[in-house]
Amino acid sequence: MNTTNGKMAIQSRQKLADALFIIMQQYNFKEITITQIAQEAKLSRKTFYRLYNNKEEILDDFFQNLFESFIKRVKDEDIHHYWDAVQVYFDFWEEKREFLRLLKKQNILTILMNISYNRSFEVFEYVRSKEIMVSFSPYLPYLISYALGGMHSMLIKWIEEDMAVPSSVLIEKLKAGFQSVDI
Repeated sequence: MNTTNGKMAIQSRQKLADALFIIMQQYNFKEITITQIAQEAKLSRKTFYRLYNNKEEILDDFFQNLFESFIKRVKDEDIHHYWDAVQVYFDFWEEKREFLRLLKKQNILTILMNISYNRSFEVFEYVRSKEIMVSFSPYLPYLISYALGGMHSMLIKWIEEDMAVPSSVLIEKLKAGFQSVDI
């Protein structure tokens, strides 16, 4: 992916992402062409290839930006406890329910999971501390895989259930369930 960051490049990236998501409403992601995306965005193929090598890079770029927004929210809310971070995570995705449904329909939630895993080390360091991160360093990939695996599975189940339960209730019950001696 080209790392051009000028104002025009940023606007073009957004147009291409918007175009891709519009097309994904009607077509399978695997079948979508660069020409379709460029035409929907009202940009040239040349502009597309100046910014991206393929359509997967649009998703990667978009997901990275989403995760930046999530990290910013964690920092803005000054989150320093696991359950608070989980709550913010589900609140964040609850606001993007239509987008999640689209990703599920397209069977591409795994891309989101991979980016979440890679970026979660930043979240862990902020929520816990650099010292705790260092002390757990040999085991941190396992700890994060465990936590994110459960959260991702729960996110998928929540999407399948049409996100009928508000995130605040969902996390409250999850937390209570884990604290219960009856489990």
